[in-house]
Amino acid sequence: MARLSFVLDLSPPVRLVVAATVLSLAGGGAGAASDPWVGCRSSDPDARIAACTEVIDRGRKETLHNHVIAHMNRGGAFHAKGQYDRAIADYDMALQMDARTAAAALAARAAAKRAKGDNDGAIGDYDTLIEAQPKSAAAYVGRGDARQTAGDFDRAIADYDKALQLDKKSATSLANRGRAYRAKGDLDHALADFDAAVKLEPKAAQAYVNRAALYQAKGDLDHAIADYDAAIARDGKHAISYNNRGLALHAKGDFDKAIADFGKAVELDPTYARAFLNRANAYRGKRELEPAKADLEASLRLDPNLAPAKKALEDVTKLLAARGASK
Repeated sequence: MARLSFVLDLSPPVRLVVAATVLSLAGGGAGAASDPWVGCRSSDPDARIAACTEVIDRGRKETLHNHVIAHMNRGGAFHAKGQYDRAIADYDMALQMDARTAAAALAARAAAKRAKGDNDGAIGDYDTLIEAQPKSAAAYVGRGDARQTAGDFDRAIADYDKALQLDKKSATSLANRGRAYRAKGDLDHALADFDAAVKLEPKAAQAYVNRAALYQAKGDLDHAIADYDAAIARDGKHAISYNNRGLALHAKGDFDKAIADFGKAVELDPTYARAFLNRANAYRGKRELEPAKADLEASLRLDPNLAPAKKALEDVTKLLAARGASK
């Protein structure tokens, strides 16, 4: 029987809280629907960009402080849209205009640099921020995250250690340190951190997802499934939880339940190429080649470079041809 490819999602999406931050503006007449001050605080990135640009274009009609805040808010909106260079340009302008915004602007700029893959630039900004605010646990977490993304796990763990010295109840520090330990292959320390994070935030779905993935990596499928159950009970719109639980169920030979979970994952995220691949493999486990082929084709439409899907599609196509020839 052909070897199947299982793709466990071990790295949840990075949460860049700064990108969503909207700072207060001091404009007058904020109650008017047409007032750009209202739009410049909008949760809609496009509306915020348009309104903050209008504020900035007012020139000397606005105070320096208001211009700074408009650049910060527009930068956050550009970040939310994935336009990281434009976000960084706005944060640069805020820093040039008013040094008093340094902490917020540096943190936001570092997050944007990290999002665009400039880990060295992000680390440099966090270095500056930590020098200015040595008791900022968030700054150490940010630098730790950048170092972890760069593969510097030991220094990332050292940053999370420092963050936890400053804030012993930081579930984020524990979870991120756990991920760094897991990446190093130190599963026991990782599990201890994930256990502690769950105790601190028992209502947070992500805490259970982290621990479940660790159990899954250790081959403890029953504990993994229990944690995915807990995560889904807390957040039923978490596609990774369904995908990974599906993998655990598949590994236990429960193909029907696995297929249902992968189906829920792609329902929640129709761009989830790996979930299509995983469902195809579950169909192959049941020898249902036609739906497997359809899922593999869908997976490759979403990610043409997904090598396991290419190989699986070749295998399934050959099996279907052989089946047809034998009739």
